[in-house]
Amino acid sequence: MASIKDAIEESTNEPQALIQYILFSLPLFGAVYFYMKGQQNSFLFYTLAFISFIIMLGTMVRCANNVMNFRDKIMPSMNPFILLFDSIRTIIALLPAAALNGGIAYYLITKIYPMISVTWISQAATYITYAVCGSIILTVFMLYAKKFSLKDAFDFKAISDSCIDVLIQVIWLTIQLIFIDAVLAGSVTYLCWLFIGIDNIVTYFVWCMTAVFNIALIGNYLGQLNYEALHQAEVKAEKKKEKEEIDALKKSNGNPPSPSTF
Repeated sequence: MASIKDAIEESTNEPQALIQYILFSLPLFGAVYFYMKGQQNSFLFYTLAFISFIIMLGTMVRCANNVMNFRDKIMPSMNPFILLFDSIRTIIALLPAAALNGGIAYYLITKIYPMISVTWISQAATYITYAVCGSIILTVFMLYAKKFSLKDAFDFKAISDSCIDVLIQVIWLTIQLIFIDAVLAGSVTYLCWLFIGIDNIVTYFVWCMTAVFNIALIGNYLGQLNYEALHQAEVKAEKKKEKEEIDALKKSNGNPPSPSTF
């Protein structure tokens, strides 16, 4: 079973893990700093936000891949070109699923659900739609991350068999991350609020490091979840295929032999 405890240990035990978190947090810290100072439309904000996105996506997919393939080193390389390459091909793999599910969700939420007169039913349907579409995209991410194969990202049977299991596990992961962040970022934020206030670079940097750490944990957790949600679906599919082959063989052996021709 996927364990957040194992994810935390594997994401912190490597010798250079702390250095990586600090370095990976710097672009995000810059973007947050400019945003909080009201410079949301500046060139530096967009540049740093883009770099942060590339780093975080590359970290997430590489952590998942390392866990899925049982490698000793879980954290990604600090080579920016490797992170950029991993991020670009991950975006290419996820783009069709994200566009399709995003389009379906947008249509349902803007065209269909407003016609529901009961407010709580409309809101519940909206949340469920977001959750299911998001779980499908995460399932595609997991299928792709294992071998970095675009073909695996279009395995519709595996997606349909596993997306609900992924959704349930991700909900549980989210609950655990809330408590972890409350301890890590919440305690430091509270101390900053008491002594120096929240609007300062220390608080911003703690938030950024927590975000990067969360991304590493999510990648690690999804890598562990690969065995439960995807591998089990593959095993079931293989068993079903073997059963069908055995049944077909039995039927063929049970047919009477064709008469000999003289």
